Amino acid sequence: MTPTRPTPPTRLAGSALLRLSSVLATATAVSRVTGFIRSSVWAAALGLYTVGSAFTVANTIPTILYVLLAGGALNAVFVPQLVRAIADGEQAAAAYVDRLLTLTITVLGVLTALAVAAAPALAALYAGSGWSPADVALASAFAAWCLPQIFFFGLFAVLGQILHARGRPAPMMWAPVANNVIAIFVGVAFIGYATVDTGPGPNAFLSVSPTEIAFLGGGATLGIAVQALILVPTLRGAGFRYRPRWDLRGSGLGRSMRLAAWTLLFVAANQIAFSITAIVVNSAGKTAETTTGWAAGLPTYMNAYMIMLVPHAVVTVSIAAAMLPFMSQAAVDGRPEQVGAEVGRGLLLAGRVLVPVAAAMAATGPLITRLMFFGNPPEDTWFMGLVLVAFAPAIIFFSAQFLVVRGLHSLENTRIPALIQLVITSLQVATAVASYVLLPARWMLLGVAAGFSGAYAAGLITSFAALRRATGGRQGARLAGPFLRWTAAAVPAAGAGALVSVQLSRWWGTGVASTATTLTIAALAFAAVYGATLRSIRPKC
Repeated sequence: MTPTRPTPPTRLAGSALLRLSSVLATATAVSRVTGFIRSSVWAAALGLYTVGSAFTVANTIPTILYVLLAGGALNAVFVPQLVRAIADGEQAAAAYVDRLLTLTITVLGVLTALAVAAAPALAALYAGSGWSPADVALASAFAAWCLPQIFFFGLFAVLGQILHARGRPAPMMWAPVANNVIAIFVGVAFIGYATVDTGPGPNAFLSVSPTEIAFLGGGATLGIAVQALILVPTLRGAGFRYRPRWDLRGSGLGRSMRLAAWTLLFVAANQIAFSITAIVVNSAGKTAETTTGWAAGLPTYMNAYMIMLVPHAVVTVSIAAAMLPFMSQAAVDGRPEQVGAEVGRGLLLAGRVLVPVAAAMAATGPLITRLMFFGNPPEDTWFMGLVLVAFAPAIIFFSAQFLVVRGLHSLENTRIPALIQLVITSLQVATAVASYVLLPARWMLLGVAAGFSGAYAAGLITSFAALRRATGGRQGARLAGPFLRWTAAAVPAAGAGALVSVQLSRWWGTGVASTATTLTIAALAFAAVYGATLRSIRPKC
């Protein structure tokens, strides 16, 4: 049985776009909430020092390698190419998908096996300087169980993009919830039946047995596998049946690969920068263990980074997922100006939410991390909150850059985004290295996070100019007014929220109940000032 032919994507009206975006945002929000519960549970189980750092390194490497080797091509290039294949007819679309799946399964299977064999070398590379051989061996043992995730990440991407190209992106958004639920279960079970040294002690590695390593690493990989395989019933329900095909010559994959070449450069630059950042952060984290009173290593950095990504994932990714099939169809039909208009519409929808959210996060960062990671020492969560404050501007810049690049990719322009990403990542690496050299280890993460925000601000300016040239649009003037108004309202609101946060924390302390109360009052103060200021500067009709 072959898949039924879907109708070509059509432009969504404003209300329809909001409804679809809301559905996708709900799925993403549930995924992120369960993801934070997972992160909090695992941070409490393993700590933010030796054991927690070793597991974070091991569980991060599969994502880095997957995105570096294949993820960017699968996620950014193949939705437009699948839309083109669908436009060519039912048989062409089915053949293209069968070949793509065959190629993906084969290549990622080989790459995964090689990565598992190289686990000791990979762990040593990402650990950075200052780690003892025993600590590196612990990270290597975790990595051997986590690296099979590479294969399932790729499978999830392809299956999800097939659904996405057929106008059914929701299952891909909901699937990570299953992964998070499994991870939460593994973490809670580990807390209940095992105990590890969560501090920076020199013998902390001895507190984790081989069985516990297998349970933690295998549990993490099981979650990713379920996340991918849970899409199969949805595909089968849509009439999709996979048949391996090896007749790749003249299949259309060559065109996709040529477009993906620039996208691979895009993601390679991004992941190399992240890898260098991880090495720098790991090295500084080890130094900070003996010179400061808080955790300043990779787990702290990654947890703050993941919190920063929540508004991006809930708002921006949902909007992009709803708009991408239509933008791809508009590009196929030779209407680049419509692609530019859609990106502008997405920027307005996202900015209306993200500008105040970024400002509120900058005002209340330590309260957010203290509440989310209450199972860890207050000084560790306080510093994590400062790192989150440094990340807060990136909520706007990273998200806007994401939408602009999606517009360029739908036009099959992968070269310009790749070159711009080289600039962004060069700035990231430069600021990370400068922070490591110039700042004390205890403050180094703040410089790295601020450098990330600054790099994406620079990249957004360049990318937006490239989109305007490609689409002939004049989106800048239409976007400038709303963004300036939102920013003008957000700045005093952030000041009010920060003042309330600091003062009430001094009075009431750092307990869970007092922190929740302080965060609520600070959020209300922010909302009141933001709303009043925005009303006062509303443009006159």
